[in-house]
Amino acid sequence: MESNGAIVLAAGYSSRMNAFKPLLDVGGKLAIERVIEILRDGGVSEIVIVTGHGREKLLPYISGVGVFEAFNPDYDQGMFSSVIAGIKRLTAVSKDKLKGFLLMPVDYAAVSPDIVKSILDNESIDSAFVVPCYNGKKGHPLWIPAVVIEEILFNSGATDGLKNVTMKHEENMVRIETGKESVVMDMDTPEDYADMLAYWARGCEEEDIRKLAAGRRIILIRHGQIRQHEKKIFLGQSDIPLSEFGKEQAKEAALKVQALCPQTSVMYCSDLLRAKETADIISSVLECKEVVPIKAFREMSLGSWDGAYIDDIKSKFPLEFERRGKQLLTYKCDRKAENFYDLQYRTVNALKKILKSDIQKDVVIVAHAGTIRMLAAALSGAELNEDALKTNIELASVRVIGL
Repeated sequence: MESNGAIVLAAGYSSRMNAFKPLLDVGGKLAIERVIEILRDGGVSEIVIVTGHGREKLLPYISGVGVFEAFNPDYDQGMFSSVIAGIKRLTAVSKDKLKGFLLMPVDYAAVSPDIVKSILDNESIDSAFVVPCYNGKKGHPLWIPAVVIEEILFNSGATDGLKNVTMKHEENMVRIETGKESVVMDMDTPEDYADMLAYWARGCEEEDIRKLAAGRRIILIRHGQIRQHEKKIFLGQSDIPLSEFGKEQAKEAALKVQALCPQTSVMYCSDLLRAKETADIISSVLECKEVVPIKAFREMSLGSWDGAYIDDIKSKFPLEFERRGKQLLTYKCDRKAENFYDLQYRTVNALKKILKSDIQKDVVIVAHAGTIRMLAAALSGAELNEDALKTNIELASVRVIGL
């Protein structure tokens, strides 16, 4: 006989949330209760709850309900220490041969049992990681096959131990597109929690950005030229100001925007210098436009490659550079980097919030080539693919989408 399991991570400080996440209400139930229910209804055989910080608060809700506790005394060392504690407990209590397990942070409390079932029914679970996705962005719960458990335990003393293992197996990871935002919705911050509650309030229905934008103009402007470097760099979130030529480009873009007669009193922009400076110049020409910097409109994070000379990366990491070229949509050089699916999710989410809160006719955004490509693809209803990444977005160009 073979069994499956789940490890629920509930040991963290919940520091950014400023509240104990396992006991937050989600749709009329506590997050810990809802996650246990989701896993059970999805077909999980054995469930281990990893406790740590706030254990005394959590115990009354997990005692006598048919789950196992794994107390992690080293919870202050980070999530991976809880993964290790959970694996040791799960392998000890599993009555049958363990096929693998789902890794489920307690704050992913809006996932449906059907998603859990779809993972457990996947034919690749004997040998591969399986991850549910929302519009390409990876989420939770992550299926971890038993064949890599020893490899994970071997990395127990390493920094980013689990990430070291998953990145090694990235090419063979099975991605299941769910079309459900719940798989990427956590409760790390009060804003995240509010988003989850809103998701529940609308019956877990997905929001279509094209419907939100109907009848409105979205004006997308790329920043001007930055101060130049000796050689070409990977330009992600490195904060580099405009060159003098870039400032002149911004003035030209301002005239183009002015000719559109935008019906709004506000202009949104990335909070990076090159976009903020471009927006300020345009605003000065338009005279009455308030500039609101938004972090979510930043260019894609390139992790440790951000700001590095491209030639140097090619020379130092030839295999990784080649891999990036083959996996353009999904590649990340390290855990701090994003891929294009991550970029699209955060930029589209930011625009959705604007469309719901700002009722003015036009939305004007000054941002970056990557940001503009992601927003344009979503607003057109096009599937994100490599062709979308090839669209030329010239410096200080102005693009109008909608009426």
